[in-house]
Amino acid sequence: MSKLTEDEIIIILMRHLENCGWKIDSHCLGQQHGNDIVALKANTTLIVEAKGARASDRSPTKRRDQFDSGQIKTHLGKALVKVLDEKHQNPKFSFAIAHLDDKDIRKSIGHLTKFFKTLEIKHFWVSADGTVIEE
Repeated sequence: MSKLTEDEIIIILMRHLENCGWKIDSHCLGQQHGNDIVALKANTTLIVEAKGARASDRSPTKRRDQFDSGQIKTHLGKALVKVLDEKHQNPKFSFAIAHLDDKDIRKSIGHLTKFFKTLEIKHFWVSADGTVIEE
């Protein structure tokens, strides 16, 4: 299975959201700062924080072919803090975190995603073939 970058996750997930009736309001790729995806549907605003399985080839911090378990957990921690901060600022919005649907990532953090529901955070597992599983 291909180890996707954050940008690749964002692009696949945007396509999926659009197919589900969402309008992409904005997105950030590369080293841009901001919300990875902001999508609109009816009276709902969805903010998504995406995490890849490896650094982009253009990344100034590229070190290895894929993130190890520690990096995956660190990235999840950063995503949670960002989403919780956004929830504080925009309590009426909906929020989600997206990861590559990958055995290494599932092994590292898959057991934690079930707790996102208690925080009212959706989770998307995104595959290279365009398949998206929403929890």
